[in-house]
Amino acid sequence: MYFALPKSALQVFNALEDRPISSKELARRTNLSERTVRYALKVLKENGLVEEIFFLRDARRRGYKRKKLTPG
Repeated sequence: MYFALPKSALQVFNALEDRPISSKELARRTNLSERTVRYALKVLKENGLVEEIFFLRDARRRGYKRKKLTPG
């Protein structure tokens, strides 16, 4: 399967980890604006590559991590 992803989405995807990470931290790691990171995360979620996690201590905060892809 081939995804035509924007360059910013690829940068954000490469900065993601297996543990949830905030969009602010992703912006710091990639040197992209928070708005660009939010757009990239939206694209990645639409393509099933990213999982959005709500933090238990504060449901207003969200974290993002790479989705575990299963072959098939």
